[in-house]
Amino acid sequence: MLTCPMCKKRLPGVEKKCANCKTDVSLLVDYVENLRDGLQRAEHLTRQGELGDAVWEYLEVLEVDPDNATARKQVGKVATAVRQFDQTAPGRRWQKKLQRQTAFRRWMANWNSDGEGGGWLSGLFWFVIVLCALIFGYFIGQSVANHPTPIPNTTAPPNATAPEKPDKDK
Repeated sequence: MLTCPMCKKRLPGVEKKCANCKTDVSLLVDYVENLRDGLQRAEHLTRQGELGDAVWEYLEVLEVDPDNATARKQVGKVATAVRQFDQTAPGRRWQKKLQRQTAFRRWMANWNSDGEGGGWLSGLFWFVIVLCALIFGYFIGQSVANHPTPIPNTTAPPNATAPEKPDKDK
């Protein structure tokens, strides 16, 4: 059902003039009729089994009226079917498996490529590596400082006994 753009009242039918304010709504009526014709052609093509052409008709309707519920529903069904086919087709499963296997190699190959932000990513990577090395070295230094290892006396012969201390009691 159409609404008059001037008086905002609903139009009872598909008339070229508003009954209330006598505004010419012929463009609006033609617009709605063309949408209906497009939907009818798409439905007819769907019933004949010409799904590819029907989808194009629905897409033409959506180009004019993106909020058309019927066209959105039909195109959504086709998109869902294609997505499911792509996920279950053996060739696609094989391709996804290969992509997972080569993901690291592709990432490394693109590491130094120009234009995709590889420069700052590379710099960040090296910054994190250097920072981790500094922190690791700091903690090793702290553990050595807190627990020093005794240095063996190398000037005394190995079999020598320690000199006796004089007793103060005697």
